[in-house]
Amino acid sequence: MGPSERFLVWRLRRHDREACRDLIRRHHARVYGYLRRLGADGSMAEDLTQETYTRAWTRIETLREAASLRSWLLAIARNEFLQRARVKRPKEIGLEAAASVAAPGAAADDVLARAEREELLHRAVGRLDGTLREAIVLHYFQDLSLREVGMVVGVPPGTIKSRLNRALQELRERMHKEAADA
Repeated sequence: MGPSERFLVWRLRRHDREACRDLIRRHHARVYGYLRRLGADGSMAEDLTQETYTRAWTRIETLREAASLRSWLLAIARNEFLQRARVKRPKEIGLEAAASVAAPGAAADDVLARAEREELLHRAVGRLDGTLREAIVLHYFQDLSLREVGMVVGVPPGTIKSRLNRALQELRERMHKEAADA
């Protein structure tokens, strides 16, 4: 945890409302994006994001010194998602393809091909087993280290490394198969 993050936590523990707004400004996109990638639709992800910050605000004293604020928030978001999923199981958990933004001057065919590859990847990630999908989303989409991913999901970094290897192998196979079928 860096100095600015430690100061933010110090302010949060003193129930500084402006610190709460800072926390949300810094982490909203990551928490919301993580929930979307876990399979929550836009409305559910927004609700769960708000519940995550409410829980963080009321439980800030549970944040350990060694933990990063981001991984702690993502762990709360994960628990909120899993709790909601137990109550209301979605028919199909998957990821929506991210909107592709064309680089200036890029050929339309290149943009279309990239968008199709991204959609293929997101569909393949969405079809992974929950533990494998979670490892991929946290490590590659949220840019957390193996240790941080382990802290979020409550398993050792070696287990995360193993899950990532299995997930990447499955993704390669699925994408190769889907590309061949297309």
